[in-house]
Amino acid sequence: MILRILLTGTTLLLLTLVASVGAAAGSGSKSVSITGLENVRAYAAAAQVDGRSYAVDGGRLYAGVDGAWEKLPVPHGVIVNAVAVDKMDSNIVFIGAANRLSVFVSRNGGARWVEFTLDPESIGGVTAVAFDAFNRLLYVGTVSDGVYRLRDIGAGRGKGLVASGHLLLEEPVEEIAADSTGAGLAFVRTLENLYRAEAYGLRWVVVDSLPGPPTAVAVADASPPRVYAGTAGGGVLVSKDGAAWRPVNLGLDGIGDGKLIVNDLAVDPAQPEVLYAATGVSDRDALQGSSGKVAMSTDGGGRWESLARLENAQVAELLPAAGRNGLVYALTTASRTPVALGVEPPLEMRLAGGVHERGLRNPGLLAWVLAGHASAALLILVVGEIRTGGRRRVGTAYGMRAVQAG
Repeated sequence: MILRILLTGTTLLLLTLVASVGAAAGSGSKSVSITGLENVRAYAAAAQVDGRSYAVDGGRLYAGVDGAWEKLPVPHGVIVNAVAVDKMDSNIVFIGAANRLSVFVSRNGGARWVEFTLDPESIGGVTAVAFDAFNRLLYVGTVSDGVYRLRDIGAGRGKGLVASGHLLLEEPVEEIAADSTGAGLAFVRTLENLYRAEAYGLRWVVVDSLPGPPTAVAVADASPPRVYAGTAGGGVLVSKDGAAWRPVNLGLDGIGDGKLIVNDLAVDPAQPEVLYAATGVSDRDALQGSSGKVAMSTDGGGRWESLARLENAQVAELLPAAGRNGLVYALTTASRTPVALGVEPPLEMRLAGGVHERGLRNPGLLAWVLAGHASAALLILVVGEIRTGGRRRVGTAYGMRAVQAG
């Protein structure tokens, strides 16, 4: 009996130790809420509500699930400057380096990376990336080397990213947008021009039908897909192909005066009919957006409603929360720390917790469950030993006597 109790007690102590380690690991998590990020420079929202989204904060890469963000390892020496996610599989992510002409792909949520060098003879960095998940095309914008078109031929030996086109530009690429429906829409924005892809990015043409300089571009994966352009002076415009455009400014400030400025546009990737626009009105004919007006449309731009207004800051970029209608985060010209606009973020969006996909959220929970079961087993064993101890001692004594007598 004593031996059984000692063995069981030892097992209990070991399980308790495991539970303590697991709990310590859980309490030591470095995950933060999205508003805990401080210097966001790029953002890629998953197309699924429970998928992985990615953010670049101060040259580092973070992954977020249900509003909790954790830092991911990246190749040594790489300063991350751009990010894109596969809308069909949020564990496939692409990043662009600020300090070299390279992009990297990970197919397991950032655990392992494969590098593709755009041009070993050129210098510069990557400014923007966008991925057409249907046609498996990655568009990479750079500071001084234009736009690269890469084909993703999958994982495995001899596969990866393959160069398949190059648009040389004389100005830095500010933004790239592409659809993932199969239509092959792709757009590149610089400070002066908007370029439209033809033949799935093998050719490019300048969009010259906008009423003002382009300030934002976004693609909605609707059926059929649509592209939205923000302008300095003409507000928001929509097109089905990027060739013919029509204004969609009903409900936005500044209609009719030709001075409606759009600082940024964003489409909810899980709800292509939900759009967000950061707008302003020019002051004394100077094309500069006024502070903080953000509007939302739930019908693809048919009508806009005011969502929020920031004081003493211009909205520089909008970060939609996939599938969470009315919740969008804003980066401003005064701060790159995300500010929640619209509806109050759900509790899980505001509390820090480990990044997870499925299963237990607390890394020490399983160990505590095992320790509890072990404690119950020990209690049952002790009670059993007390109740049957007399009979076991009598049986053992008679057996010893029989042996000795023989």
